[in-house]
Amino acid sequence: MASAVVLAMLLTGCGSATTSSQKTSSSSSSTKTAKQHSSAKKTSKKAQSTAAGQSSQAAQSSASQSSTSNGSTSSVASSSSAAAKSTTDNSAAGQIKTSAVNPAGSDAQRLAAFNQSIRAQLGNVLLPTTPGLATTNGHLNVRYSGNANSYTIYYSVGYTAKRLNDPTLSSQTPYLILSKKTYASKAAAAQAIRHYDDSSTAGLPTVDLGHGLTGTIDAGAGQRYLTWKEGHWQLTVHAAAVNGEDPVPTARHIVELLEQFYLPAPDDRGTGTFEVSVGDGQRPQVLTWMRGNVVYTMEAHSIDTLVQMAASLK
Repeated sequence: MASAVVLAMLLTGCGSATTSSQKTSSSSSSTKTAKQHSSAKKTSKKAQSTAAGQSSQAAQSSASQSSTSNGSTSSVASSSSAAAKSTTDNSAAGQIKTSAVNPAGSDAQRLAAFNQSIRAQLGNVLLPTTPGLATTNGHLNVRYSGNANSYTIYYSVGYTAKRLNDPTLSSQTPYLILSKKTYASKAAAAQAIRHYDDSSTAGLPTVDLGHGLTGTIDAGAGQRYLTWKEGHWQLTVHAAAVNGEDPVPTARHIVELLEQFYLPAPDDRGTGTFEVSVGDGQRPQVLTWMRGNVVYTMEAHSIDTLVQMAASLK
């Protein structure tokens, strides 16, 4: 009986121990499971945090790249715009430079541009403002030499429009030449005016030139010189009588021209010498006048061209 009781107690203790061990094992397993669950949650949160961080970094990187790309595009566009503007400015400057030395357009437009270029070099000098040509089959060309005190300007017509002072223009025959020469004194300038005669014309044959003007004719040795005065101007037409030339029609034509076009007013004296007969390439029609100690001379092939260009001087 006592043995049975002892055995029962032993069995009960073993059962309690077993139960306690099971509880302990179960508790340990539960704790382990909880830790694993907690670890899994932490891992999940870390993964989410990492993913969010990577997503944020990717977004920032994308924004940065987009900003850089936009900046580069803006920079390229700005550079392109600047380059385009520079090209336009350079082109405009090139056009302005080209139009100044070899302008396009009519003879009058070319003359205006040439005058501007000449004045840029010589100052506000006296220049014709009309080319004096009725019609041409070519282009007005101009070259010049000298300085503000003394200069010579050559006006010619060529099949090709040339730039101002093109070296090839020296081979073109000018239809008009304008020159200015400054002397030391007014007296010296007056002495440079040739063909001005103050002698009496009494006794010489006279001719009515129209508009209240009367000319005198001096003839001899097969030559005729018809002379008259208008203001400070003394004008003379030469005709070769031996060739049957008559100075009267030419003189009357000049008088009519001077009713339309006014010659520059000389300070003291001015002369005009004209030829009835003119050969190719010749410039025998000449005006010479003084202003102070300066003498201006214009010589041309055509009387009409000479008078019109002289009247347009500004």
